[in-house]
Amino acid sequence: MAGDTLQPLFEHVHLRARTFFAGNLCAVAGFDQPKGQGDLHLVRQGRGEIRYQDGRPSLRIQGPCLLFYPQGLPHYLVPEGPPGLDVVCTSLTFGSGVGRQLAMALPEMMQLDITAVGPLAELLFQEAFGTAEGRQAVIDRLSEVVFVHFLRQALAAGQTEPGLLAGLAHPQLRKAITTMHAEPARGWTLDDLAAAAGLSRSGFAKLFKDTLGMTPGEHLAGLRIAMTQERLVRGVPLKVAAFEVGYGSPTALSRAFRDLVGASPRAWLRNRRAGPSRA
Repeated sequence: MAGDTLQPLFEHVHLRARTFFAGNLCAVAGFDQPKGQGDLHLVRQGRGEIRYQDGRPSLRIQGPCLLFYPQGLPHYLVPEGPPGLDVVCTSLTFGSGVGRQLAMALPEMMQLDITAVGPLAELLFQEAFGTAEGRQAVIDRLSEVVFVHFLRQALAAGQTEPGLLAGLAHPQLRKAITTMHAEPARGWTLDDLAAAAGLSRSGFAKLFKDTLGMTPGEHLAGLRIAMTQERLVRGVPLKVAAFEVGYGSPTALSRAFRDLVGASPRAWLRNRRAGPSRA
């Protein structure tokens, strides 16, 4: 199988979709997600517009479309008279670390024609507006697949902000990033990564910083902390996590974790369990 540019992302991104509305929207609805969450709107039919809280120009909706706000840009969904808008509204969370990097690398707003996802849209609407048992789980999983289509579009069209996705879209940087993601615990040097990319040491360092907005070392540190967070959530002891992600001791990992996250591993996990708004 040919190399998959997006696969390294999904090994470290904990994507979760939660559909909270599916039906006919006949009144104004506001959306202002907590940091780290995005909004996905799948319009089946109707007319209306998206209005923004910061005063930017509104977006006209005329018929079926897919709208995505990766960073939870505050906005209003405004239906136009009867019959309103038939819409499915889903909240997407990306987890911490790499997931946060991914969301920030996408445009604030993305739009797809409904035909871009083929029969997937019709299946999703069939479940959302039907009465079959287990439809919530089906809609959520299908919404996650729609998200992948948005990532594909961003890569194909070059619609990426400086960040991880832009790096994966670059043919030479992709080699270094996927190599790094395959063995995050390895003691990577700048020379190792430059060789993987087929570039000189200085050329690689500059291209990486210009494209991702961070140094290779900063990206590797973020990846390791993201992996640590995944393990803490699963109940893996910090001592074991330190060994698995490439730190010599729990103390060294805790120090790096606090520097990047702003809290100790124990405090971060406690806040996460207390609720998304505090984590």
